[in-house]
Amino acid sequence: MTTRLDLSVRRHEGASVTVLAGELDKLSSPRLRDVLVTQLDEGVGNLILDVTALRFCDSTGLWTMLEVQRRASAAGGCLRLAGVHGILERILTVTGLASAFSLDPDVPASLRAVTPEAPEAPPSAHFTGGSTGTNLHG
Repeated sequence: MTTRLDLSVRRHEGASVTVLAGELDKLSSPRLRDVLVTQLDEGVGNLILDVTALRFCDSTGLWTMLEVQRRASAAGGCLRLAGVHGILERILTVTGLASAFSLDPDVPASLRAVTPEAPEAPPSAHFTGGSTGTNLHG
């Protein structure tokens, strides 16, 4: 039995995006782990997994993501999941592990979360109020 998982990595300032398409399982998880650990070893601290095109994920895939999340966190970075849906969403919900990851609706939202914001503009006479704090997701 063979499974199909296509991986592609795009580097961005302050992060890398790994796009997963296909099935993440016992056979394909070691490859994903190797790709992500290599990125951490190369100094990329913030990892984003685009799981929009992921059709299947088993417990081995989930374990791989948890392991990489722990390694990234220990190195001062993070692992964010973008576009969670379908079977992965169900697994994360049923197991209670959704809170173990930072989940974003899409890659742009993940990139905004890990990219340093531009300095705030000086106060203006036209300022009408609102929140100026930063919302951090665990």
